[in-house]
Amino acid sequence: FIPNPRDVDLTNGNTWVFVIPMAAGLTVDALFQLPLLQCNDGLCWNEDVITQIDLLWVLLSGLVVAFVFTLAFRGVLEIRRSYWGAALVVHAIVAYLIAKALPFLRKQVL
Repeated sequence: FIPNPRDVDLTNGNTWVFVIPMAAGLTVDALFQLPLLQCNDGLCWNEDVITQIDLLWVLLSGLVVAFVFTLAFRGVLEIRRSYWGAALVVHAIVAYLIAKALPFLRKQVL
């Protein structure tokens, strides 16, 4: 899952808007699957922070974004609006998950 740094095109906006937030989210979630980091003071990552409902909303958002791009590539919707909408969805998900994870991370660090 870790790309070769020489192969990453950092001049491409898609890298910054989509790839880096998704890679960061996957990395953080994978780290908190480790038994050492999973629970702290009665607060557990999978049960209290990132729940199944959160994951289902993320999956539904991904399906909606994919469908919007399907419509855009067929000429039904404007591609520029599709990109902006997808970027908004990705960053809303990131902001929501960070807001939910902050209390857990504060307890983890302290």
